[in-house]
Amino acid sequence: MIQHLYRAKRFLAVLCVLLASLCMLTPAFAQLDYDTYDIYQGGNIVGVIYVPMRGPDTSVYAEYWVMSNRYVYPSEKTPVTTTIVPSAGYHYTSLTDFLTKVPFAEGFHYVTVVAFDRTSLPVPATTTTTAE
Repeated sequence: MIQHLYRAKRFLAVLCVLLASLCMLTPAFAQLDYDTYDIYQGGNIVGVIYVPMRGPDTSVYAEYWVMSNRYVYPSEKTPVTTTIVPSAGYHYTSLTDFLTKVPFAEGFHYVTVVAFDRTSLPVPATTTTTAE
């Protein structure tokens, strides 16, 4: 009986180490790949995201979002689960296609997300004051 407990404990320890290793080896990316995505809240589609292919400068990344008037901005006061999944419907082929065909009505929001991936920090702008 005790021997079975030791085996189970050893198996559990090995499983924990393997899971921890897998978590460390799995890359985490904040950006979405090129495609069209649906935004879900409460089981309903409340928005769409278009991500164009990256240009020659792959350090610049953009997403274009349209959220319907049913979209709820998650916060401490309004906790809501938001899920982003590849679209099962129409897939936009360009930003022009997206902007001319995406549904947009009163109360909707349009958001552009742009990220610049750099290997160094930017130099802060200096402010100068003149004495009069």
